[in-house]
Parts: sequence; C-alpha cells; structure tokens
Amino acid sequence: MIVFEGISKYYGSSTILENATFSLHEQKRTGLIGPNGSGKTTILRMLGGEDEPDRGRIAAPSEFSIGYLPQEVEVFEGATAMEIVLQPFRHLLSYEANLQKIGETTDGADHEKMLEQIDALHTAMEIHDGYSLAARAEAILSGLGLSEEQWQQPVEYLSGGFRMRAVLGRLLLLAPDFLLLDEPTNHLDMDSLIWLEKYLLRIKSGMLIVSHDRDFLNRITSFTAGIENKKVITGTGNYDQFKRVQEETAANEANRVKNLSLRIARNERFVERFKAKATKATQAQSRIKLIEKLTAELPEPQEDLQQRTIRFSFPVPIQTGAIPFLCDNISAGYNGKMVFDNLSLSINRGDKVAIIGPNGSGKSTFLKLLAGIIHPNSGTLDTGTNVQIRYFGQHQLEQLDPHKTLYETVRSDAVITEKTFIRNILGAFLFSGDAVDKPAGVLSGGEKARLVLATILAGPGNILLLDEPTNHLDIDSIAMLTDAMAAFAGTIVFVSHDEYFVSRIATRIVEMRPGMVRDFPGSLADYRYYLETPFGTNGSPSDRNDHDLQENTVSEDKVRRIKEREDRKKLQRAIEKCERRIAEQESVIAALDEILHHPSNAVDHVLLQQTTENHSREQSNLDQLLKEWEELQHELEKVL
Repeated sequence: MIVFEGISKYYGSSTILENATFSLHEQKRTGLIGPNGSGKTTILRMLGGEDEPDRGRIAAPSEFSIGYLPQEVEVFEGATAMEIVLQPFRHLLSYEANLQKIGETTDGADHEKMLEQIDALHTAMEIHDGYSLAARAEAILSGLGLSEEQWQQPVEYLSGGFRMRAVLGRLLLLAPDFLLLDEPTNHLDMDSLIWLEKYLLRIKSGMLIVSHDRDFLNRITSFTAGIENKKVITGTGNYDQFKRVQEETAANEANRVKNLSLRIARNERFVERFKAKATKATQAQSRIKLIEKLTAELPEPQEDLQQRTIRFSFPVPIQTGAIPFLCDNISAGYNGKMVFDNLSLSINRGDKVAIIGPNGSGKSTFLKLLAGIIHPNSGTLDTGTNVQIRYFGQHQLEQLDPHKTLYETVRSDAVITEKTFIRNILGAFLFSGDAVDKPAGVLSGGEKARLVLATILAGPGNILLLDEPTNHLDIDSIAMLTDAMAAFAGTIVFVSHDEYFVSRIATRIVEMRPGMVRDFPGSLADYRYYLETPFGTNGSPSDRNDHDLQENTVSEDKVRRIKEREDRKKLQRAIEKCERRIAEQESVIAALDEILHHPSNAVDHVLLQQTTENHSREQSNLDQLLKEWEELQHELEKVL
C-alpha cells in the first residue's frame, strides 16, 4: 500500500490539506478528483518526489518505481521526440558497444566488478526487452498520434500538446511500478485517447490519475480518491460509482443532521417553557444536558468547494437566418501550407455541431475561419443574416488586455453595465471579492479561460464558436457548462475532446481528417465504436479500411447501419442544396416575368426578345434542377 499519514500542506496563508490520512493500492488504477485548487496536483507532486508535505509522511513499498507526467512538461532543447522516448535506455540501445567498453575499462584486478556490471547490463536488457525498445517506442509514438516525420523533429518545433505526448511516450516505455498522470488526456484527439485507454488497461502498473474527463475516468479507474474539505476520502468504484455513494452518504448525513436539529429545537422549546417552574426544573436541566450532547454531534460548518462551480444560463438570442454559415469549396492554410482544401459544408440555424478528428486536421482553423479571424485562400464563405458571433479559443486568451482588471474586462463586453450584474457574472466563474480588481495579466491559463467564458456570458450572441472550452475546468464546472450549452437556443460549432461534453451537447458530428470532411451519420458513441473497432485486431485508427471492418463479423451489421445513415445524410444534404438552387432559379425567372409583363416595356422589342431568350434558358435550367430533385428524392426513398 501507498500510505499518506497525517499529511498537511500549506501555500502561504492557504491550507490545501489538513491532517489528511488515506492509502492507495499500489496495483490499482485510482482516479483523483476534486475542484480546481483543492490539491490534486499537490498530491501527485508529493508522491512523485517533486514536493514535500509540511507535516506527516508518505510511505511506499521498498524498491518501488514511480513515473510522473505533470501538466507542464519540461522542454528538451534539441532533442527529437524519438530521442526523448528512448533517452532512459541509451545504454541498452548500444548494448554490444557497452559490453566492449566494460571489458576495456576494467582491468584484471577488477574482474569481479566487471562481472557485476555485465550481469547488471544483461538483467536490464532482459527486464526492458532491450532488442525491441526501438520498435516499441515507434508503436507508442504512433499510437499517441505522432507521425514518422514528427518523431525526428526537435520538440521545440512541435506544439505543446505533441511535446507532452513525447514525454508521456517515454513514461509508458519506462513502465514504472506506479504512474502519476496529471490530465493525460489534455491535447489528445479521440484516436490517441482510445489508443491510450487500451494501453493503460493492458499494462500492469498501478496509477493515480487526475482528469477532467469523467468518461475517461469511468473507463480506466476502479478506485477513486476524492478531496473534500482538505481531507481525502477513498472508495471502490470509478467516478460515477464513487459519486453515487457520495450522494447517498450526503443524503443520509443530511437526514441525520435534520433529525438532530429537530430534537434540539424540540428540547429547546421545552426548556424555554418550563425552566422557570420549580416542578419541572430537574427535567429542564436534564434537557439542557441533552441539548449540549446533541449539539456536539452536529458537524462543523465546512466550506463546500464542490458548490463553487460555474452556474449560469444564456438569455434567448435573436434568430439568425436559416443557414448562418455556407462554405463552398473553401481552402485555408498558413504560410503557404494548406490545412484543408475544397471544404463544402453548411451550418443550419440551431445546429450544435461537434468538430471531431485528429490534431492537425484543421478543426481550430475551421473555427477561426467562421469567426473571421482568418480568411479562405479560395472558395466562398457566406454568412447568414442577423449573425452575432462569439468566439472562444486560445486566440482570445492571448488577446486579453493584461492591464485591465477582471471587472473592466467583463464590463467592456457586457450588454448590461450595472455593477451588480458584472460581479454576479464574475462570481459565477469563481472570481469574487478583491479578486475582481486584479489585472488579467497575473491570471493563470485556467483563470484566463474562465475570464474569457465570462465575457461571452456578459455579451452573448446567437452563434457560439468554441475551441476546447472545457480545458482548465474541473468536472463539476464542465457539467454546469454542459447544461447551459445544451439549453442554449442559438447555434454552436465547437471543438472538444471531452466525451461527456460532446455527447450531451452535439446534435450533429462533423469529422475532419487530412483530405476529408464529412458529416458523421450517428452519435458520438457510434463514432467512438467506429474508431475502436480496429483495436480488436491490434490495428491503428489510421490504418483502418472498409475491408478490415467487413472482416469483423461482430461489427458488420453496425458498419452497414452506419453507412446507410451516412447515405441518407448525404442525400438529404444534396436535396437541401438542390432546393436552395431551385428557389434561387425561381427568383430569377420571377424577375424576368416582371420585365416581360411590365406595360412600359411593351414597345421595347429588343428588350422583350432578349428577356424572352433569357427566360427560356433559365426555365430550362429550372426544369433540369426539378428533374435532379426528383431523382434525389427517388434515391432517398430507397434508403429510408
């Protein structure tokens, strides 16, 4: 067992943990949960040896190796991703050379020492399967979503997310006895997330995992440790199971406190009524002692951090046109490098579209395009009427004025500038008291994200474009944000890797991959099933193809149904596009009819002849569109 005994930890005047005693099974996968600021990362750092408790001690089994993945990983200047993963095994990768070196540097007098070194090298090769290290490193980096080209790039040229994956890959290859993982799903797309889940479930290491992705915790963990009121409570079960037990315990405790309070009140009324009567004096004294006893059993008031979460709702926005965004053969990219090409997609009023796909496929670029932050290299983007866009993304965090206070930042975007209104919004995002008067420049990344979300609430539009809005939020705050977004009456287009958030908001899923954009015909659960299928045969999502899916007899029917839904969706989109073209064509013909029938044009024979020819041509085009529409309707009827 890993035992935390009487642990206390302070940062300045703030108490993070106070006399916390709990234990973790060294071979189990445990989820560590609690609100932001409750001490989750502190516990990981203390167990990983990067911090120490101010009081108490931590005991772990002897010869017990621990690997720690922090949220902010170190930068390896000049090292490639592959070098980072293999760095702890350099002596094994040059096994033959190291054997020769041991023989050359050890003279005959140190023969016993030489044998010990050779034996240690042999043992390490056996333990770590030294001959397969490079192949396993490649498999891990590939599973985590790094391409062969990225393996050999210095990591300073990679994004922070890919640097994190390289460090995670090294940790997985090391395979310590116990893994400490602080938000390992940050920056992972669904392909990589599914691979990581399968890998963690397969290895024998114990784990302590901090994650804001409750679905990830539910699939991976079988034990849970929850931080409450500076203490740690442990229990069997994943996140949902642990929370159910907590809720039952809280309900029982609430009933106990209620009954105690009723008994105290009843006895207080007796004392108040009869304390002055000599015949009841003895009984009154007895009731006073009982009141003291019952009062001592009442729990002390505690600050409930679980309730300090985001709570808000959006006002009803004005309606946009039927199609807020219409993309036609759009290409976009940066510095001459194309991110996506020939993208055609329409966003309908009221859609809540989740953009899903691997990192680097253009999801964030697409949101920036819709927001007007960047412009297409080619193609057209038509924006509908009455569109009021609010955009949330890393770009917005960088654009915060560091000198403005939190109060001033929100007030500058607010539809109502009353002081109470501004403070209420800030309070909903956990900024209260004197904190609202500090400058935005001193905020952490998570605090900046909450501040930008607060500005969106202060001046809501009818189109929300959200790029990873749940990053830096704890599980309870994500649940609150999810409820508000699900109830939002406008249109949402968003990128998120949080399955809980996506599955409860998205009414439509659009998959983006290099060279491909499509409406996925199903729910997020269907999409995850589609990605998971190849793992049953040790495949990789990037290697899947229709033949592989058909060979899997278990999923054959599922794949067929998904394809049928996809065909229906494509036909419905084609019919909608055809209907829009028909409406436009009818408007053109109506304008020509007006010219032909207007009395003032009766003597203008040249105009009438030219208009008649145009009318005939446009009517022919309309007839062709109507024929196309009928054929599409006939095809749709076949697959319904």
